[in-house]
Amino acid sequence: MKINTALVGIGNCSKALLEGIAFYTKNKTDNIGLMHPLIGKYHPSDIDFVMAFDVDKRKVGKKLSEAIYALPNRTIKISNPIDYNVTVKRGPTCDSIIPEMTKWYINESKKPEVDLVRALKDSDTDIVINFLPTGSDNATYAYADAALKAGCCFINCMPTPIAKSKKWRSKFQRAGLVLLGDDIKSQCGATILNRSILTLMKARGVNITRSSQINFGGNADHFNLKYRPLSKKESKGDALRSVLGKDDEPPIIKMRYVEENYDHKQAKIKITGMIFGHIPVSVNLTLEDEDSPNSAGVVIDAIRATKVLMDRKAVDEADKLSPFLMKSPATQYSDSEAINLFNEVIGR
Repeated sequence: MKINTALVGIGNCSKALLEGIAFYTKNKTDNIGLMHPLIGKYHPSDIDFVMAFDVDKRKVGKKLSEAIYALPNRTIKISNPIDYNVTVKRGPTCDSIIPEMTKWYINESKKPEVDLVRALKDSDTDIVINFLPTGSDNATYAYADAALKAGCCFINCMPTPIAKSKKWRSKFQRAGLVLLGDDIKSQCGATILNRSILTLMKARGVNITRSSQINFGGNADHFNLKYRPLSKKESKGDALRSVLGKDDEPPIIKMRYVEENYDHKQAKIKITGMIFGHIPVSVNLTLEDEDSPNSAGVVIDAIRATKVLMDRKAVDEADKLSPFLMKSPATQYSDSEAINLFNEVIGR
């Protein structure tokens, strides 16, 4: 059975997700790069796209398989996408566009907004994926509300607090729907690497005197973060603070826009501490990755795990999945606890 999925925001993350699913659909025995080749009975090829929303005139009205190549999208290509019979619909703008973005990255469509609830119902959408820009709080709430009214699950891949909100979690649970969030963890990104190093140092009795993470990127998301970094900093900080002790210095999080990097992200991590006898120790490293494919490798697990919970009518277990998948879930766990909890839930 296919998992009917709707995409909110047809940017580089959507492009990487569609191309990746096409790759593993064409190469079903190739498990390289998959954290979970199967979740329940679901393979990545079981994910189907039935609806898509955006606000850019270069994407609205185009077929989804074409819209993912409209500017400003130009992340690294994985595979030719499947030609889905889906036309990108005009979603609500709300607070998803700041003036600076209209100068460089977004050409807002003048087409009228669609009825979100009707569009989701008519397409038989099971799950809505939120890829809106950081800071698009009101737009995120609008899509989450539409998903609720249309009877769809919601996966919040951005930092806006939805799954962290007791009110929103209660709404989805009462409706018998899965809510996952907030802010997708990259498969092998700066935050998960930083957490791993900090966890190791704390396990070895190191007092952390300074911890800094500076991300350099040049895609539309990083441009947007020049002006709206607060919720992203809070999400990353929440993930890092959860592994530190009360005597450790709080983490420093910075984002830097470097246009020539585009979707190639560099993260510089520096941690200093004190070991036996107050003697200094330090870690200094750089992680390089392609930002959008790094998130897509986790989103395919979120989609399939959501469908497994719906099949089992076990929506109350959604909070046990988010700590593995998201930077800022309702409850933080260590990474080893999070993956064990995730595997325990999907393995039942």
